[in-house]
Amino acid sequence: MPADTPRPARVTGPDGHALHTVVSGDGGHALIGLHGGPGGAGGDYLKPLHRLASPARKVVTFDQLGTGQSDTPPADYAWTLSAAVADVDAVRRACGAERIDLLGHSYGGMLALQYTLDHPDRVGRLVLSNTTASSGRITLDAIAQLSTLMPPAKACAAVTADALGEHSSPDYLEAVAKWLGRYGTADEEGLAALAAEALDPGPAGHGLWGDRLWFANGAVRGWDVEPRLGEITAPTLVIHGGSDMSSPESNRALAHGIRHAEWLTMNNNSHDMFEAHNVATYLGIIREFLNGWEQ
Repeated sequence: MPADTPRPARVTGPDGHALHTVVSGDGGHALIGLHGGPGGAGGDYLKPLHRLASPARKVVTFDQLGTGQSDTPPADYAWTLSAAVADVDAVRRACGAERIDLLGHSYGGMLALQYTLDHPDRVGRLVLSNTTASSGRITLDAIAQLSTLMPPAKACAAVTADALGEHSSPDYLEAVAKWLGRYGTADEEGLAALAAEALDPGPAGHGLWGDRLWFANGAVRGWDVEPRLGEITAPTLVIHGGSDMSSPESNRALAHGIRHAEWLTMNNNSHDMFEAHNVATYLGIIREFLNGWEQ
């Protein structure tokens, strides 16, 4: 099998659970892609990243614990961001790299930020796509966006229903459809998948984010690393979809807080950076960034 052909592998995490990984390419540089969620279907949608593999660069994606083809822990498992960081480090060790480049999309960007802060000596370059440095910003962004999509009274009712866990509320269900349709994806099939994950993210989603859509009440409740962004020294690329559910202000805060950060907006993209009409452009931007720092 050629080295640039994606090949599956299993990595054992610190708690003994198995993580399903996909590896392509070879060489001294390694790029690890972290999918969004938390929870949901896993990292299958990151497959296009493997086009960045080469004889000089290994690309690794994996299903985070409790998603995709990775193990699902017992019901009493204590979900924490630090455990997720430890899983990323297990994947790093398995690919034989002392230092890695990290790409995090959505929640994966939050995980990438935490990993970089916990292990600054192990991250060479960082790519952050449609993400945030604070779980609270997700709430604020959603409230602001809903107010542009629905009459104020209905938007308020939808947000209140979510806060109370009243997820059968007609106002809430209407708001989910409008919000995901505007900021989630332009693709109908992708919208259906996003909606399903939003309403039932699985054990990882419930454990890490919680059982609300716009309010974190799980392990990442109160997570905020904005005051620590200045500690990150890795060259960083912040990419924002012009119609993303994270606001320009949230992405601007990332770029301004990190010392060596570039920020660009892809106006034709929503939350899913891998939409067919723009994926080649997205990958080209990432390739140019990584290659530039490899010179």
